[in-house]
This record gives sequence, structure tokens and C-alpha cells, in this order.
Amino acid sequence: MKTKLLIILSILAINVNAQNINYVGIFPTIDQSIKYNEKWSSYAYLFTAIKPYNSREINQADKARFLSTYAELGVNYQINSKLSATASYVYQRSEPFETNYTNENRIFQQLTLKLPFNKFELKQRLRFDERFIQNQLTNQTNFKHRLRYLIGGKYTVTEKYYLTGYVELFFDTKKQFKYSENWSAAQIGYKINKNHSFEFGYLFTGWIRNNNNDWLNQNYLQITWVNQINLI
Repeated sequence: MKTKLLIILSILAINVNAQNINYVGIFPTIDQSIKYNEKWSSYAYLFTAIKPYNSREINQADKARFLSTYAELGVNYQINSKLSATASYVYQRSEPFETNYTNENRIFQQLTLKLPFNKFELKQRLRFDERFIQNQLTNQTNFKHRLRYLIGGKYTVTEKYYLTGYVELFFDTKKQFKYSENWSAAQIGYKINKNHSFEFGYLFTGWIRNNNNDWLNQNYLQITWVNQINLI
């Protein structure tokens, strides 16, 4: 009986002491691409994550602020009608206007497989990140790498409207293979014309924020401008 009571109290203590943080915010995004021929294209993907309100998190004041800014520039090579390869450079700045900001320079390589099924297109992506993360307070740069797997899809509703979504899992790979992050989204797309569209919807991002496996969970309204330029 004492053993059972200790187990129950231990479980309750873990739940009470959980230090997860939950944010709600907005996530404006720009997704631009240029197609040069049947094989080669380039793109730019930009976003910023904004927490627009003051709150208290873990008994501390947590102010409204920009949480991160992100710029990704890449080149795509179309291997065949379904499979493409990408190489890209990323600059990301966390807490960009705070004294404890962090700069990250990143390169990655990825393979993307798209399989069409009538009005639905299934997408799978495998990406490997090499990350150089500079801490402004310590002036140290750490090297990390990770593997990312995304599965998602796009469904054409009408000539103007479509639905899109994905789940992406992140795994740290430097010291041990460990699940560390998740991005998931569900969006409604509206095509203005063949080159321009807007997407609106829910985006969840969450990752382990410390050695105690406490999570930072962020829930966003994402608004994306998608622009495609075809030079063929």
C-alpha cells in the first residue's frame, strides 16, 4: 500500500512540477520561388514569430515581443517528375530585439517526394540540418545537427481554394538520436491567380527547451503570401 501511494505521489509531483510554456501568437510568412527551366529553381522563405501580449509564465513576467526572425534561401534540382533535391542556407535570430538574442547560421540538404492522386498530392520530405548557433551572452558558437521528416498533403477543393497541411518531426543526431521538436499546420489556401496565393490557418511549433524535457509550445495564426515566378 505504501509503495502504491509513493508511485501516485510521484506522478502527481511530476505533473505539478511541469515547466511547459504555452504561447499564442501570429506568424506572417513569405514564400517566393523562381522556376528557371524544367530542372532548376530557387526560392526564398521568410517568417517572423510574434507574441503580441504580456503574460506570466512559470511565475515570471513574460512580455510581448518578437520571438524569432528567419530567412531561408535555397536551390532546387528536379530529379524526375516526383523527386527533387534541395540545398539551402538559413539565417535565424531568436529573441531578435532582446539582449539575450541567439544567432544561428544553418545549411541543409533535403529530398522531397510528391505523389499526385487526382485532387490530392502527398508530400514527404527528408532534411538534414547542420547548425552553427552563437550565444550572444557567452560569445560561443555550438555546432549541432539534426534529421527532420515531414509528411503532408494538398487537396484541391475548387479552382480558387485548396487545403494544405503537414506534420514535421525533428530528431537531434549529434550525441544521440532524440526526438526534440514538432511542427504541425493546417491551412486554407486561396489562389489570386496562377502566380499568387494566400494561405491562412493554424500552426503549432513545439520543442524541448531545457535538460528537464520541458516544452515550449507555440500556437500561431499563420498568414502566408505564396508567389511563384515561371521563367520558362
